Amino acid sequence: MSLLRFTAADLVKAPSGRDARRRRADRFMRGIMFVTAAIAVVPLIGLILYIITNGLPFLTSQLIVNSPLDIEPGISNAIIGSLQLTIASIILAAPVGIAGGVYLNEFASPRVSSAGELLIDVMLGTPSIIAGLFAFLVVVPALGFSGYAAIVALSVLMIPIVMRTTQEVIRLVPAGVREASLALGIPVWKTTIFVTCRTAASGLLTGVVLAVSRGLGETAPLLLTAKGTNDTEILNFGSTMNAMPIVIYRYSSSPDSLLIGQAWATALVLLVIALTLNVLVRFRTVNNRVA
Repeated sequence: MSLLRFTAADLVKAPSGRDARRRRADRFMRGIMFVTAAIAVVPLIGLILYIITNGLPFLTSQLIVNSPLDIEPGISNAIIGSLQLTIASIILAAPVGIAGGVYLNEFASPRVSSAGELLIDVMLGTPSIIAGLFAFLVVVPALGFSGYAAIVALSVLMIPIVMRTTQEVIRLVPAGVREASLALGIPVWKTTIFVTCRTAASGLLTGVVLAVSRGLGETAPLLLTAKGTNDTEILNFGSTMNAMPIVIYRYSSSPDSLLIGQAWATALVLLVIALTLNVLVRFRTVNNRVA
């Protein structure tokens, strides 16, 4: 019985015509994916560079520290106002959005879940001016132009984002995790809160950050509710408040080139805050996955 012997030349055969076509198709599709990714990313990079180019020459320490009433006017009251309104809005929207998403995914009947998802989709596609008009017609007559009205308007925009993200990340939790918890005799509500939601915590945090990022940049709801002011209001949500989007809108429509430059600088500050928040959360999420 003879032994079969193969050389390297025997094992490595020349690719057939079908293999060559597959490789060409693979390279072609990779090229298309690269081009489409560049089409999506390049405009974003260009926008960021454009904001930096126009805003950096006007970005000074006085602009950030001073208020509009100082000798050298600044935007400190707008920065403080934006942070206060966004934090207050997410404190209201996050619990409602997470609880609503968990209910639709874990406890609601299929009919209720489908209706809820349809409502969320409609709210996600609603222009921000609609949320501003809602607060203007419902909240402003009762409370006047104030931070409370702005918080309601921003929360209306944040809740569907948090709900949708919560639904998606909860669906990614393996069913075995829930079943193992229930098999140990743990009640359903404890399993949902301490097992399911804890497993999806990084995704829930991502949804909250997405909502915060949208709330930071909304202009129309704030124009119809917070109104804007030159005073620095700290935790005084019952009065009119200033915010960075309001400053950008008003300064950019001014004929004064200095105010237009300060509008670009304000946009740069807003961009830095949003990017910093996203980077910090992404860093924490990656660390949790590695752990």
